[in-house]
Amino acid sequence: MKPIYRCGVCGAFTEEPWHCGKPAALLMTSEQRVRLSKLMSAILRHIPHEAGLELDPGGWVEVEELARAIRERWWRRDLYRWVTRQHVIAVALLDPKGRFQLSDNNRRIRAAYGHSVKLELGYEPLSENELPEVLYHGTIMERLNSIIHEGLKPMRRLMVHLAARPQEAIEAARRHGSRVVLLRIDPRCLAEMAVPVYRASHVMYLAPHVPLECIKSVEKVSSETAPCHE
Repeated sequence: MKPIYRCGVCGAFTEEPWHCGKPAALLMTSEQRVRLSKLMSAILRHIPHEAGLELDPGGWVEVEELARAIRERWWRRDLYRWVTRQHVIAVALLDPKGRFQLSDNNRRIRAAYGHSVKLELGYEPLSENELPEVLYHGTIMERLNSIIHEGLKPMRRLMVHLAARPQEAIEAARRHGSRVVLLRIDPRCLAEMAVPVYRASHVMYLAPHVPLECIKSVEKVSSETAPCHE
């Protein structure tokens, strides 16, 4: 990830060191951004209690409260003394995968997907006309036998995650092993089998499960295939 800057003219957060024709102020380094983004994801998806936070039924928490918890109550808080409300908002707004959602006034924040804690996210199922032509799911070879017999299940998550582009699916799978397999999912097959599909971000969709019949192809991914960050 790139560093994040803040424009002194318009106040916008940006990944570019120049904005509005003038140098922008560095808000956080690339290393700080990655570290904070990972921690925000972990807290909002899985372990809010470890930061002394309680999410509301929809997964929302006050941005100021999250920043304070990271800065003052997280067990490695010595690494995050610099975190303010503005850092949390900047990470959320510029996340390339839409991992976070902010309320209209940037007062509250939640993870858009990836939860293991039970919540009511309030997403509406997509109509058949709203479904993309194809979705992707990345996994590793060691899990393929189970998928062939049972289809895709959420495992430790609340939902199966389906990516709009293959590179996101491949990148997610590589966190679990090197022998990556890419599955092509037919969303219209899901609709025909009455499996709801939800849109969580511009690159991520959710489904409660994916029957084997809706997995249209299985492709082994070369170890040289690098995910693209657009």
